[in-house]
Amino acid sequence: MYGLMGKMTAVPGQRDTLINILLDGIHGMLGCLSYVVARDPADENAIWITEVWDNEENHRASLSLPQVQQAIAQARPLIAGFSDRTITEPVGGHGLVSSRAHNRSMPTAVVLPELAYPDVREAAAWLCRVFGFSERLQIGNHRAQLVFGDGAVIVTAVAAESADLTHAVMVRVADVDSHYDHARQQGAQIGQPPTDHPYGERQYTAVDLYGRRWTFSQTIADIDPVSWGGRLVEY
Repeated sequence: MYGLMGKMTAVPGQRDTLINILLDGIHGMLGCLSYVVARDPADENAIWITEVWDNEENHRASLSLPQVQQAIAQARPLIAGFSDRTITEPVGGHGLVSSRAHNRSMPTAVVLPELAYPDVREAAAWLCRVFGFSERLQIGNHRAQLVFGDGAVIVTAVAAESADLTHAVMVRVADVDSHYDHARQQGAQIGQPPTDHPYGERQYTAVDLYGRRWTFSQTIADIDPVSWGGRLVEY
């Protein structure tokens, strides 16, 4: 992860206006795990900004976003100066969004291929027996999670009469709303906007340039699969 901490001084009397501009410009920043703007109680014109990003590249790219460029243009006349800027290496902490947040209803892998079969139970048994996967979670007869080392796949049902065995991909992200905003701004065809689900995930779906479905998922709670109809399998 990549972090920044810095102090900004506003033109006298303009601190709250500057804060509002900064907060209005932070939506849709891909890879931003935390962005906190705080007043300095000892200096009526000072503001402290603390940022955490998944990597330096996404921080750098955010500076070119239209909403960030607009915020910079609006804020520039209200800024008297900068000081105490420090680059940090965040390692974790309470409240920090994590792409590896724990949820018993999800595998820990970040990228999860979704493979469609007419008979999920038959396919899961075959993949375990022949390729050495282990079944992690059984969801009725229509879905299963299989793991192999650090990786995982999801086996999902497709109608037996369908000639198109449509496969898809699920990707776990740190901030699904920012990811959604970025994808939409870049022209992605959205299937479902960010939605909270009872299995502890907030997800949206999009279609790529060849019509394949992608699901992006953020863990929002650690949920026992039994509460929504799943069953953890010992492996």
